[in-house]
Amino acid sequence: MWLITPVGFFSIVQKPTDQQAGTLTVRARVRGDLEALREHFLPGLGDMSESPGNDYRFRAVAPRDEVAAALGSMIQGLDYSNFKSEVARVQGTGRAHLYHQVWDVLHKLQVEGKKQAPVGPTYHPRHDENGKLVEIRSPSRATSLETWHEPTAIARVIPGGPMPKVVSGVAVKSWADFPKTAKGWEELAASSCVDEPAFQVPAGYRKAAGVVLREPDGRVWVVAPSNGYAGYKATFPKGTMDGKSAQATAMTEAFEESGLQVRLLRHLTDVKRTQSYTRYFLAERIGGDPADMGWESQAVMLVPIGQLRQVLNSQYDIPVIEAVKNA
Repeated sequence: MWLITPVGFFSIVQKPTDQQAGTLTVRARVRGDLEALREHFLPGLGDMSESPGNDYRFRAVAPRDEVAAALGSMIQGLDYSNFKSEVARVQGTGRAHLYHQVWDVLHKLQVEGKKQAPVGPTYHPRHDENGKLVEIRSPSRATSLETWHEPTAIARVIPGGPMPKVVSGVAVKSWADFPKTAKGWEELAASSCVDEPAFQVPAGYRKAAGVVLREPDGRVWVVAPSNGYAGYKATFPKGTMDGKSAQATAMTEAFEESGLQVRLLRHLTDVKRTQSYTRYFLAERIGGDPADMGWESQAVMLVPIGQLRQVLNSQYDIPVIEAVKNA
């Protein structure tokens, strides 16, 4: 049995000597994991032995019924909603990041619907608007959890990846009661409406709206479109208005592309793109979890404002970058 817990990773087996003694052998690759297991859940764990040449370097035995009781205690004391975040709190972000790599490999069991993890495509965990899987041809890589707290670092999360519980003093938590209809988004936008000039769109261009979402530490949220859609390596959340107002569209696109709940602060700038004329609003994050990004994004990032020109590759984003620098 493999057991991955907030206090450590264990392999529990029955050796021939265990069968007659009524014990189980608990193995670990890190000494501290066994020590934490003994301290918190399994005081009857015996003396630890160390074998540097073995797959599991550290091991000890304990009565079978006490091992079973320890597993029950873990279940009874479980009080967290996100395992990887709890690992980061208990054992640090390095261990949480390592466990996320295990999660990423095992996720292939779900998306492929097979009993053995295949070597093959990587799919976005969320289906597209037609209910189909979206293959990510060149998956992005998440950064360590520490980067979310370093103002000079680029932080990156992939779909379903681990996040700190708090970033810049705002909780990172899935937005469960987001509007489900266009009317709901309009009502939400109207509840905190900001002043904006008339939206004069040149003939032949589609109306679009988006947000520039800035954190207190000066970094800015951007999204990496899945498979570099339309040539974008990264860009600001935005989308065609499709009948909604500019403010409702901006809030909708922010959530759908980045998983974030935002509050609009003011009109920022209007930019003529290849086929659309896009109105941008300066905004702040008030909730949500970027790991909840929709299928259109394969990563969500926090980027220091001075590095935006290096991360965003579209010439149409340059005036937006300059506008937020002067905001």
